[in-house]
Amino acid sequence: MSEIISKAALEARRARYTPGTRVELVRFSDEYSSLKPGDRGTVELVDDAGGCHIAFDNGSHLAALWQVDEIRVVASIPPEAVASVKEIAQSGETNMLDAKAVFQIAVRDGHDALADFVFSHTPQYSAFILSGIPDLE
Repeated sequence: MSEIISKAALEARRARYTPGTRVELVRFSDEYSSLKPGDRGTVELVDDAGGCHIAFDNGSHLAALWQVDEIRVVASIPPEAVASVKEIAQSGETNMLDAKAVFQIAVRDGHDALADFVFSHTPQYSAFILSGIPDLE
């Protein structure tokens, strides 16, 4: 059984898991559910007890309970941001691992989707760059 969520923890959870956020299941306590680690879905809401209600891609609609179940945010880089990454990389203006410089260039040059992604998902941006930019040639 989990303890009652504090107001501060609830606000932080709601800020992290806003409606529309894509998440992945890491651990789920409901033994009767067909959900398994790695299943993905979209956050619908966080209730007053801290339960994160998720519409899973497989059609299930369940809540990940605070301090019981574990989910993580997954961020995939938007296609328009990929095009911006390619353009900036081909310019040779900066090391693409320098997220701060990439962010500044993206803002300056009007690459809004990339600027938003780098600002909001810096670790995912770095992982994307380290995994290799597809079709850069």
